[in-house]
Amino acid sequence: MRLLVVEDDFALSEVLVHSLQQVGYAVDSIDEGMAADVLLGHERVDLIVLDLGLPGLDGLDVLRRLRARVLRRLC
Repeated sequence: MRLLVVEDDFALSEVLVHSLQQVGYAVDSIDEGMAADVLLGHERVDLIVLDLGLPGLDGLDVLRRLRARVLRRLC
């Protein structure tokens, strides 16, 4: 299972990534909404831990864009 942590607080991100890796997950980490959006446009992940208060493109916008891409694929 591949997970993506999108969190701009470095200390929190490190704790989350380390904890998830310790129980066997493959985890990627990004600290910006735009970078997460670009990655999600090209890569498949199974679960996203998404901070809503990201600088620039916030977490809700990342989620909206992801949903729009998924809906386009389904139609």
